[in-house]
Amino acid sequence: MLRFALTPSEHALLREVRLSDEDHGGLSGDELETDEWEAMSRLCSLGLVEALGEYGEAPDGEEDERDAGASAVVYRITHSGILALADELPRDES
Repeated sequence: MLRFALTPSEHALLREVRLSDEDHGGLSGDELETDEWEAMSRLCSLGLVEALGEYGEAPDGEEDERDAGASAVVYRITHSGILALADELPRDES
């Protein structure tokens, strides 16, 4: 299984994206705090999260869309992101 060395803030944000994805279809870009943009950018570049918006996928332009005032970007967890979270769960060794 793939392992990613995530910082605590990246891991927390990945979990937040997962919960938001399950609850209401993704984490809106409007919900991100200023200090979370860098962590989100890294999660996207690692392929753990995808940025979707009214223009479709924005793999290299979530910052551009944010700067242009587009608030319709939604971050959704990918299969790799789910595996990264599952890989960190404690295993039952019995």
